[in-house]
Amino acid sequence: MNFVYGIISLSAPLLLASMGALISERSGGMALFLDGTINLAAFLCLAGTALSKNFIGGIALSLTFCTAFILLFALAAEKFRANRFLAALALNLICSALTSILSSVFFKTRGIITHPDFYFSAVKTRLVTTASAYLMFLLGWAAMKFTRQGLYIRISGSDAPVLRARGINVSHVRLWAWAAAAVFGSAAGCILSMRLSSFVPNISSGTGWTALAAVFLGKKNTYAILAAVLIFAAAQYVANNLQNFSVFGSVPAAFLLALPYISALVMIVLAPKKP
Repeated sequence: MNFVYGIISLSAPLLLASMGALISERSGGMALFLDGTINLAAFLCLAGTALSKNFIGGIALSLTFCTAFILLFALAAEKFRANRFLAALALNLICSALTSILSSVFFKTRGIITHPDFYFSAVKTRLVTTASAYLMFLLGWAAMKFTRQGLYIRISGSDAPVLRARGINVSHVRLWAWAAAAVFGSAAGCILSMRLSSFVPNISSGTGWTALAAVFLGKKNTYAILAAVLIFAAAQYVANNLQNFSVFGSVPAAFLLALPYISALVMIVLAPKKP
């Protein structure tokens, strides 16, 4: 049971990021900004908690700022007809740089940050954040499948002229898809920092990129994406625990920690290609 719970728990941040990536991908564009968003959100969660003396305030600041920032950037990209792929990639770099700048300005360091008001029980936090992540994933799936806005997002990526023929602004639909991706990415960042009770530079550790891989492997199917996320989480769980066995003492720790990314690469290479 510990093995199963460990995998499910580890999958929570990646699961949220994958839902964000799926929504953006369904609208016709990859959420290449996710990794940077996760880092920025994790920092803002701690900073907001330190400022408000309440973790709810930290979460609210993180979600609001990241979503608004990405939405404004997306609006500018649409207005100037920028390439969505390059715009998302640029946004990822900006988020990462902004995280470093804000950390230096407000905490006088670009390293690990802790704060007395940002401390949580490890066991309770892991349980609550895992349940919250799976609930958000379920709500995201339901919204995409059963709501009109979800239908518009799906059509905007597969057959945009149909929406235009009905007088629906495709650009607006895609903007809201990016905003939704930002919400899920921000939530993933909050979970990562709350579980550590601190902010660590590059706390995402490639979670945003792995989420994109999960969407690719799942071929935009929610159930297949969930399966891919659990496989990646299982690889991470194994990598984390192999270091405790003396037989692997001679194996470099960096290699063991890279197992989730190696498994992602192997799965992408072996994934069936379209004929």
